[in-house]
Amino acid sequence: MKKALCILLIVAILNTFVLSSAVYADFSKTQATEIYKATKIEGLTSKAYAIGNAEANQVVQASSTADDKIRVGNVTKLMTLYLAYEAIENGILTDDSQLEVSVAAQEISTGRARVFLDGYKHEIITVKQAIEAVCIASANDAAYVLAEGIGGTEANFVKMMNDKAAELGMTNTTYTDCTGIQTNQHTTARDLAILGCEILNKHVEITEYTKLTYGKFQHTSTGKGETEMVSSNNLTRGKFYTESDGLIVGSNSEDGYAMVATVSDGKTRSVAVIVGAADENYRAAEIKKLLEYGLSGFEYRKIETAGTFVRKINIKDGESKKIKTEAAADFSVLLNKNDFDKVERKVEITKTVKAPAQKGQVVGEVIYKIGDRELGRVDIVLSEDMDKAGWFTLLIRRILAFFGLE
Repeated sequence: MKKALCILLIVAILNTFVLSSAVYADFSKTQATEIYKATKIEGLTSKAYAIGNAEANQVVQASSTADDKIRVGNVTKLMTLYLAYEAIENGILTDDSQLEVSVAAQEISTGRARVFLDGYKHEIITVKQAIEAVCIASANDAAYVLAEGIGGTEANFVKMMNDKAAELGMTNTTYTDCTGIQTNQHTTARDLAILGCEILNKHVEITEYTKLTYGKFQHTSTGKGETEMVSSNNLTRGKFYTESDGLIVGSNSEDGYAMVATVSDGKTRSVAVIVGAADENYRAAEIKKLLEYGLSGFEYRKIETAGTFVRKINIKDGESKKIKTEAAADFSVLLNKNDFDKVERKVEITKTVKAPAQKGQVVGEVIYKIGDRELGRVDIVLSEDMDKAGWFTLLIRRILAFFGLE
């Protein structure tokens, strides 16, 4: 009995060790703080970076190397998570959908970050459990279960990953697995920022898991008890930037340390990507600097509201000679906060209006620019109906026009 208990204790210790072995291997809050204080955006040492804004779903700034291809290991799982949330959104899965663990899922994760799912016993887990295990523990077995549950096979799922990358404009990304284990796949800082903005714009609820630093995975169907899950995100577990909601980290021996991270101030949500950092301290310090700059330096602001009066324009043969127009839609833009005062608003009326006229008829555009850079356009529409004037009114107008009195 004592021997059996000892074996169980050793297994439990090993479980915790495997999940958390990388958590504090190199990270020092003191060293990261020193690096952070000395760091400037223009002097980052990482191979590449990108900053985005989730509300605008847009990348706002990137390094000159942001399109260089690089391997990022575990960060690959961000696309796996995105497709899982998309499957839930589309009604293919729910949080409570049950997924069977395959032997392949168990074996692919052997010796790597995992929650020790048992394919030989046909363990059953929920989608919610799988997502939580990937977000907290970077669990490869849980990611593989999601891939099979959504795509049928990992190969089919990888095709879905690449198709989605192409759809999102991630032009320099190629996936070959759902976990990031394989080395013959790549992405870029800009592409990761695109993906990070997309998932946080549409599924910000993911942060309810990515901000967690610890959890317990319950093996209900096999009766194996629980596996401890420990986050390796130094922003949150390392208490280096506790305001951050975390997201996902990764590394490999060739291309260094990578991270996609996020933080919100309640008004806007900043997204930042670091790839090719020298170690965990530089990764944490530099991405914190980027996240803070994303919050303080940029804003997604509405500069036009649908229904706002634009101007009165001429209408031919109307009951009145002028008719009101308005902006057809809201217009919001993501800019450096110092640039909002530079926005110019140009009104172009492109159509002649003749009575009778109906409210909502498009007659032109409002064009928003900073210098020669166009920010966007909004249609101008009529804001009222107008009937044709009566024959007597039209006659009087023509007589007055003939004598130049109109």
